[in-house]
Amino acid sequence: MTEAGTSGVLGVGAELTGPARVMTSERIQWYDSAMLSAAKGELARVGTNIHTDAEYAKSQGLPAVIADGMISTNWLSSMMLTHFGMDYLERGELRTKFIKPIFLGTLVTARGRVQAVERRESGALSYTLEVWCEDEKGVKLTVGDARVEVAPRR
Repeated sequence: MTEAGTSGVLGVGAELTGPARVMTSERIQWYDSAMLSAAKGELARVGTNIHTDAEYAKSQGLPAVIADGMISTNWLSSMMLTHFGMDYLERGELRTKFIKPIFLGTLVTARGRVQAVERRESGALSYTLEVWCEDEKGVKLTVGDARVEVAPRR
């Protein structure tokens, strides 16, 4: 883990990288079913939608099934958690925008770049980051920003 609190201060321009993951139909099915199940409070299967049914996606003007945008947002959040640990969970925020569809078989990597670092009176470091998910060609699919305040270590 390259957590800011244990590896020292990340400077402006420092880059974070999450694992590369292939978007699979199993990931999409699991995500959609898990979200619906959580909302209903019982195990539920998602019906026909642009994320799970190729014919339906085509009928809606898409060339194929696309991943739910929240999957890439969750992968960005996971990258932030890996790098900043509990500081991110307790004092972090993330905003994303889905700018390109993610199709099945796409290799997706979460990335981030430190844009600013400020030291607070408390001694905490406040990080502002540009974050994004990109495909294997470096094309950005999801973009956003994140902030996290890293408490001073004693």
